[in-house]
This record gives sequence, structure tokens and C-alpha cells, in this order.
Amino acid sequence: MHQAQDSYEPIISCNGQSVPHAYGAELKNEFTKEKKVRFIMRYIFFTISLHIIGCKDQKPTKLSEEIEEVSLMNKFEWRPTECAPEHYPVEIYQGSFITDDGDYIVIPSGGTKNNGWGKLGSTWVVGSGKKSIPSKLKIIWVSYTEKQFYFGDFNLPNDKIIKYFKDGYEDHNGIHREYTNIAVGMAPGGVVSVWVMGAGSYIEIGHYKGKKTEVTIEDFNPDGTITLEEYLNNRQLEFSSETKQVIAKEGIPFGKWTNYRRSYNWKPIFKHQDRGVLKNFISTFYNGEFYNIRADDKLLSKYSLHPPSKRIAFSWYDKSGNRYGSEILFDEKEIWNAFEEIYKNQKTTEANLVLEIDKYNSNLNITLESENDTIPIEKSKIKIYNSAD
Repeated sequence: MHQAQDSYEPIISCNGQSVPHAYGAELKNEFTKEKKVRFIMRYIFFTISLHIIGCKDQKPTKLSEEIEEVSLMNKFEWRPTECAPEHYPVEIYQGSFITDDGDYIVIPSGGTKNNGWGKLGSTWVVGSGKKSIPSKLKIIWVSYTEKQFYFGDFNLPNDKIIKYFKDGYEDHNGIHREYTNIAVGMAPGGVVSVWVMGAGSYIEIGHYKGKKTEVTIEDFNPDGTITLEEYLNNRQLEFSSETKQVIAKEGIPFGKWTNYRRSYNWKPIFKHQDRGVLKNFISTFYNGEFYNIRADDKLLSKYSLHPPSKRIAFSWYDKSGNRYGSEILFDEKEIWNAFEEIYKNQKTTEANLVLEIDKYNSNLNITLESENDTIPIEKSKIKIYNSAD
């Protein structure tokens, strides 16, 4: 875990274009003034609070308690993090989540990321204690696959994020948990998604499109001795052999991560041919969302709009009390085609992804079903194993 810098200069850019240096100093001065004003206001607030608390033999008063309560209202302990799709590495040049208080919460930068779409990345210790929820994201990054810089200045659904942090979620043990991270993901073409994340739940809260911009090699790599073109070419030479093969075969699939957000009204259904009972359930969706829940969680009992699952894992008890587990990695083309096919019927309003275990706990049959159609899912990679508690 890295220690973040204490202060952060905001991105000097607008409308997806680099701001001429003539305006850079002016914006920097404005930012410095804003920081000074915020510091003075906080100092005054802090001084008044200390004075109130110090009265009456230092016993807390109702007013001092109310001041403290207001100061912590809608503040939570969270950290920023970042991600990018496998085989399509990026690097953040500058990035911050910005709160209505004017605070810049720095997103980890300075390292190549291709850890997977919707995956937890680096975390820095940014400030201390609870922080406000951001209302804006500003970011500049480079897509090494494209050799292209992008800029984004996005408004975030602040109220929606606050609600998720207030409500939290229940984990696979039925224990109430809180969200702990806000993640930004960057994909080819300037695509950006933002998620709230906890250990057992990832939820997408925004999807955006950045604009192409320019960054000089002097700014991006001040100690370098080569041109920006040479630098970007060298980074591509460092791609893994697997990444090079994927890009050579598929090219750069622009639009793929936006298409991953296409959603259908469906739910998974567990069946067992000999009275097996589901214990818990994990689903990772193509848009990066994820949950790890108990069998009796309401998420499994109701239909909801989601993309198809990329991966499902679950465990169950057979009638003798033995515990088993299974993991399914879906074939991307097959599972998407199945959902598209079953919803071609205009009468279809909901679908079930049926996971049926045989009575020997050794075979799993998967079908996508509606009132009108049944489509077998046959190309998935499936593991079944004995599982200890």
C-alpha cells in the first residue's frame, strides 16, 4: 500500500484538450486561492468547535455534539482505486475524485494497470478518517494499446453513491458490511466506468466517455531522454506474449465494454435432483458488477436487470450433509447469444438461468429458460468439487 501525497494540483485541462501554458498558472493560482479559503473556513470552524467543547469544564454540550454530527454527515471511510481490462493496459497521469467540499481525493497513478474490468486495484492511504463522497471525477490517462491520451471531467451521481454507502450490503454470512472503495475503470476508446466496491459487492454507478487529449513527454516522463512516440512504442514491446497474441487476433474491440452493460431481466435458479440445498452464491457480471451472497438473499429470489454472468460459483449440501462446490466460466459468445436469442421473442419478459446438479453431485446441466423457450448452455468450463465448511 502506498502513501499518497498530501496535496494535489488539479488537472489543468478543459473540453478534452490540453490547456495552453498561458492559462496554466492562472488556474493554478485559482486552485491555490480555493485551498486557502477552505483552510481558513475549516480553521474557523475548528476553533469555534474547540471553544464550545472547552466550555463547562470541557464537558460536551448539545451544540458541540450537533456540530460534530454535522461535520461527519454523509462522510465515510473509503479509498479510491483503479482498473483496466486484461490485455489493454493503461496508466493514469493525473486523476482525482472531487467532493463538494472542494477536496481532491487522489486516484493511484504512475503504474501500468490491466488487472481486469471491475477489479480492485491499487489503494493509497489518502488523508485520515472519514471523507465526503465525491461528486466529480477528473482524470487524464494513457491507453498503451492505442498510444493515446484521454481526458475526462465527469459528474458523479453523488446522492446515489451516498445511499449505497449508507445502506451497505449483506455478505455471504448474512453480516452487514459497508462499501470501502470507489473504483474507476478505463477501457479502449476513452471508455470509463465507476463502481462502488465492498468485499462482497461491486456495483456500477456511472459510465462515461473521455475525449482524446495530448500530454508532452516532458510532463509525462520528465526524466526521460526519448520522444513520446519512442516511449509508447517501448511500452508496447513490453506487452506479454499473451497480450500480443490477443491484440493480433482481435485488434482493439472498441465499444466492447459499453456493450457489456446490455442488461436483461433474469435470475439464476439452483436445482438438485436429490434434495440438495444451496448454501451460497457468487456471480461476476460482464460489466464488472459482482456479489457474494447467502442462498436466502433477496437478490436470488427476484428478477433484476443485469448483463449475463461471466463467472458463477456456488456451494450446496447434499441430503447427507456433505458440502460441494462448483465454478462456471461461461463461453462469452455462447452466453450472450443465448440471452439475445431468448429475448427475440417479444412475449419474453423474464428468464431463468437454471443450474441443475445431478443426484450424484458430479454433473451440472445449464439452461436458459423462459415461458416460451429453452436454450442449452453447453460450452462453459465447469468444475465440481468437495468443499469443506
